[in-house]
Amino acid sequence: MNVSKTAAQVRKSSDPIFLTASDARRMEAAEEHGALFHAQFMHRHDARRGIAWEAFGGGHLVFVAKGFPVGRAHGLGFAGKVTTEDIQHVEEFYFQRDSAAQVDVCPYADPSLFECLNQRGFQVAEFNQTLARWILSGEPFGQKLKGIEIRSIKTKEVEQWSQLLARTFFADQWQQFAELFWPWARADNSLTLAAFAGGRMVGAASGLIVTGQKLAAFFGACTTPELRGRGIQMAFLQERLKVAQEAGCDLAVTLTMPGTTSQRNAERAGFRTAYTKVVCSKPAVST
Repeated sequence: MNVSKTAAQVRKSSDPIFLTASDARRMEAAEEHGALFHAQFMHRHDARRGIAWEAFGGGHLVFVAKGFPVGRAHGLGFAGKVTTEDIQHVEEFYFQRDSAAQVDVCPYADPSLFECLNQRGFQVAEFNQTLARWILSGEPFGQKLKGIEIRSIKTKEVEQWSQLLARTFFADQWQQFAELFWPWARADNSLTLAAFAGGRMVGAASGLIVTGQKLAAFFGACTTPELRGRGIQMAFLQERLKVAQEAGCDLAVTLTMPGTTSQRNAERAGFRTAYTKVVCSKPAVST
């Protein structure tokens, strides 16, 4: 009897995420395609907003609105050396829209990316933990919570769902970002979920399956204050993993700020830090 096993067969979901540059590029597609889908969806519904995107340098430049949390340069530095002329083009793309130029910098990208950003006066603005976990075909997912229903949202619930996330992440400024999340809820390959207690929406989670990559991207999730500590965030993670598994994904990726409750919850669900990346920024030049 042949008892040999392939690497995929012996892999465990809790195995360390040991990466090559191509692995990291695949993981970068999670945020990149989330932003790209968001911009394209919003543009289809209101072309007057000035939303723009461009394939560039093996990745994408994305702009939705000035000061909007979605819209940076993604995936640069994986297609070869980066030049100062490349970074000048990135600056022009954002500066002509009166917006700061922001670039995601993955540590697996070519070192020339960071070097050219330094030469052009970019500064580190933010750190992000990129966490990932394998999804095995036979792995059991799903967590039942007493008195809590976790399910996909209905079309009539999109606005309420998006506002719940906006209120949690942006507090008093939530109305400026009330539409931030709803494009992902309308995607055919969405990982949009809500939690209900007594028929009332008490939690929300978002995400997207990146078609062609066998990759699940997990975005923001929240729970109303009075029901925190009930396991809703873990149930959201489990249910999204289950949906991704059924869609044929073998990898899930999420981003958190370092040292947060979100990072701890992800690690409890089997995610491991793949790498820490930075967002480098340069303010728009006044004219």
